Amino acid sequence: MKADVVIAGAGIMGCAAAVELLTASPGTHVILVEPDPTYAKASTGQGTGGVRQLFTRPENILLSQYTLDVIEDWERWAAGPEGAAIPALNWRPNGYLFVAGAQDADRLQTDLEIQRAHGVDARWLDPAELADRYPEIHSTDLAGAVLSPRDGWLDPNAFFDGVRAKAARLGATFLTDRVVGFEIAGTAVRTVRLASGRTLDPAYTVNTAGVRAPGLAAEAGMSLPVEPMRRHEHYVETEADLNHLPFLKDVRGLAVHAHRDGLSVGLVDFDHPGGEDFTVDPSYYDRAVAPSLAHRFPGTGRTTERSTWTGLYDINRLDGNMILGNWPGRLDNFFVASGFSGHGFMHALGVGRALAELILKGEYATLDLSRMGYERVLSGRPYAELGIR
Repeated sequence: MKADVVIAGAGIMGCAAAVELLTASPGTHVILVEPDPTYAKASTGQGTGGVRQLFTRPENILLSQYTLDVIEDWERWAAGPEGAAIPALNWRPNGYLFVAGAQDADRLQTDLEIQRAHGVDARWLDPAELADRYPEIHSTDLAGAVLSPRDGWLDPNAFFDGVRAKAARLGATFLTDRVVGFEIAGTAVRTVRLASGRTLDPAYTVNTAGVRAPGLAAEAGMSLPVEPMRRHEHYVETEADLNHLPFLKDVRGLAVHAHRDGLSVGLVDFDHPGGEDFTVDPSYYDRAVAPSLAHRFPGTGRTTERSTWTGLYDINRLDGNMILGNWPGRLDNFFVASGFSGHGFMHALGVGRALAELILKGEYATLDLSRMGYERVLSGRPYAELGIR
């Protein structure tokens, strides 16, 4: 089969790329190859659905703003044929709140200036104002916090359903199969080989295979410092009604937001060994999460852990930022989007737009993401987030 663009992996990143390609160039023949149309192990469905602007790198800030623009215009953006249901995002624009102790306050204030310089409506809260605004949060050991009121969280599955449906409406072809290898001639991928034995002959190939993207890139000769890393999320019921709270994150990795009749709580262990591991550590909540939650949220009343689930980060061990683009001079028509380290969902649309621009225009047109390119992997020069991950 011939195609203009073959996308390996039809999760949120692959579908976003298809939407942006077909919006910019209607009629482009885009084939998305996905081995599991149930998306049972896809990272998006196991995530928190958070969208925030509180980053230190301008690219990440601006990518989040593009996603927020779409969320705020969702009824129009996701609209299908007359009478078709639009997935309900259950968007909660309660804001994001980053908190810090004395040793981290200067870093948080420096980050705030970067964020404001790039259009983020964010404000500094001193401990007294923080306690007055959110008395449920223990703040006497904090030196301050940054609140971004525009940010929030939503149902990630509903968002994905809307993006995938739009890709299909615009003409993308979904193929249930798995990309297993490539035939390369010169500096171009000429043939994409599938597990079924079929082959595709694309003008461009895009690797958005999530945690399997590094293995697929290796088939094309690219080495990515990316691996899957397990993360737990816990649903905790509380006595108090906490639906008014923002999404809180601290420098030690605690992440808490209102969910159903309580809280969704995560405390990422970034030192956990890599590997495609979906097991649940039954001791982790009591050992690591519950003490941190009790310390930071003494105003929740009695808490009861109701469920724990796992998802995977495609963690970039070089610097925690995405790796985006091709390998200039070696693989000109093969693009990767990998290593999002937990930020892929909130940046998928902007990354999809960037991939579309690279394919259709040969360069970035809307937002220059060249500092996220593969060249920094080859040179060993990290471009890391400097604030809270």
